[in-house]
Amino acid sequence: MAPRLIVIGGGYIGTAVARRLDAEMDVTLIEPREAMVHTPAMIRALVHPELTGRAILPYDRLLRRGRVIRDRALRVGTDGVALAGGATANADLILVATGSSHAAFLKPRGDSLDDFRDSQADTAARIAKARHIAIAGAGPVGIELAGEIAAALPGKPVTLVSSTARLMPGFPQRLGRMLDARLAGMGVTVIQGRAILPRQDCPLTGPLLLEDGRRIDADLVLPATGAHARSDIFGDAPLAHDGRIVTDPWLQISDKAPIFAAGDVAATGDAMTIVATMRQVPYLVHVLRAAARGRDIQRLRPYRPWPCAPILLPLGPRHGASFLPLPGPLRPLGVVGGLATRQLKGADLFIPKYRRAFGLA
Repeated sequence: MAPRLIVIGGGYIGTAVARRLDAEMDVTLIEPREAMVHTPAMIRALVHPELTGRAILPYDRLLRRGRVIRDRALRVGTDGVALAGGATANADLILVATGSSHAAFLKPRGDSLDDFRDSQADTAARIAKARHIAIAGAGPVGIELAGEIAAALPGKPVTLVSSTARLMPGFPQRLGRMLDARLAGMGVTVIQGRAILPRQDCPLTGPLLLEDGRRIDADLVLPATGAHARSDIFGDAPLAHDGRIVTDPWLQISDKAPIFAAGDVAATGDAMTIVATMRQVPYLVHVLRAAARGRDIQRLRPYRPWPCAPILLPLGPRHGASFLPLPGPLRPLGVVGGLATRQLKGADLFIPKYRRAFGLA
């Protein structure tokens, strides 16, 4: 009998692991939505709404042998996975990949994709009508959002508020300088400060106030303040300072074997970006195979997070800057500009790649 694997969460990590192990394990993917939202495309879809439909990927053709259960996992433990519908799903191995929440224009807030489509359309309409847009948060999402709006709607004033002294401070300074210069050339104003925002992730009517008393007279404010791990499924299990679940060096929740966690929900040391966390997929496949065969996984090499992960930051279809890590003193040379960024991500945002993976060629 094939080993039973339950994967909780139909995001990038969950679907990739489920797809790779579908031919050799009895795979069950538990996910309350009927489709995955390809989040990188949702930033551009705010100014090119025709992308929304192509970037929502139904699970119907993801697995050939396994199954997708449309339900919400409430609790995970050694006795199985308790589902909102009242059933309990049992397995030999469990992978929790519930991901993270983000701004409402990037990821659905609930389980209804119709509500998400309506929210996207409403935000797109507000962006089109706005006289001046402020973006609160200058991480990867805020930077890309500023660039997409400036590229699609040239001349519309856009102000990007960064709480740090320079853009992308965890990366070589050359990346931040390149992004600064390109955004300025596109007409985006970048200012340093900390925005005063209510506890919500939806578009707001301006103006935007900063903690130092400054006022940005924008009539539309788009929050882009970062991702938050969806770790409530673990109950009282220990969490890291950022709300992610603590794992052992083999991505296992140490006191709840054989339960593994990965992606944004797990405190692996990887950043909450798709490029960073996808490094975990081949490692997970290797470890899950070993565990299914009864091997002691602690004899395997531990997982090692990216020492410095790559990042791709398109500013519209043609411009942008990216970091492709090189070792030691060569690291700043890994910063590349618009041509490479366009070829790697900016031109199609990986939409064709993921449509093929979901059987939607």
